[in-house]
Amino acid sequence: MPLPVIAVDAGQTGVRIRVDVPAGATLAAEPSEYPGVRTSEPLAPQLTRYVVRQLGHLGAQPQGVIVAIGSTGVADVPGLAREIRELLDTLDVPGARLSDRPHVAQLYVAHDSVTSYLGALGNRNGVVVAAGTGSITLGVGPDSTARVDGWGYFLGDDGSGFAIGKNGWRAVMRHVDGRGPATALTEDFRGDYPDLTSAYVGIQNDPDRVRLMASYARRVTALAGVDEVAAGIARDAGAELAHSVVTAAHRVGLSGEVLVAELGKVLTDPTVAAAFREGLQVLDSIRVVEAAGSGLDGAAALPTVTGALQHLVATA
Repeated sequence: MPLPVIAVDAGQTGVRIRVDVPAGATLAAEPSEYPGVRTSEPLAPQLTRYVVRQLGHLGAQPQGVIVAIGSTGVADVPGLAREIRELLDTLDVPGARLSDRPHVAQLYVAHDSVTSYLGALGNRNGVVVAAGTGSITLGVGPDSTARVDGWGYFLGDDGSGFAIGKNGWRAVMRHVDGRGPATALTEDFRGDYPDLTSAYVGIQNDPDRVRLMASYARRVTALAGVDEVAAGIARDAGAELAHSVVTAAHRVGLSGEVLVAELGKVLTDPTVAAAFREGLQVLDSIRVVEAAGSGLDGAAALPTVTGALQHLVATA
């Protein structure tokens, strides 16, 4: 009999959880959206707390359950899987109790680029670009995979919401200094920080500064139709994301028609999307397809991974 699957899609903006139960089974619903993980802090305790909460709602499951997690900020997937397994086996989590909790029969862990890919294209070859708070691209070919970017806001995440927001703020401060051209972004951002010269203090000291900075991406793209500075930032983001897709396709040896799927809110902006499509034209033949599902769907599919993606999924 199939086991229930606790699927976890953990990003910086939010954590989504779904419990898939065998046909005919019932489950008491619980809110499935939580605050995002903090990649500057250990991931295993954060993710385990979410799983334990779900275990408490499942009740008796004689055969156990499957846990499948896709998470951002993972440097060592096998190591994270081992850490989570150890925590789950001991339930060494604040507030956790042994009573009425099913055991975890199998644990699957992958970087969220893998679960985003699976949700979007399944086990087909192609390229998936995910651009939200951060950005990452994954290419899958007949025999290999290639991750492009996803290196975090300090080292990468080009074309992401964070990058667009940061570049918007850089343009504003260059204008304030007299080093850059006038931009409508200046007065728009002044609505949040009347004294723009002190904005950097508030932003840098905000514990949610990554999400805060990414939130300004919408402000930048909204002005792209009337402000050339904002338009340039949006176009550059689209070009960067296209460059990542083309690079991934070349690295895994994709030829002929290349399937490309997009995830994340950044590529829903018309200016970013137009620059992205233009940048893809260097590939011989592309077919941009609608993502079949989300990263949460991809997490639920981790137990069924085949092909080149298998080596990117850790079990414990």
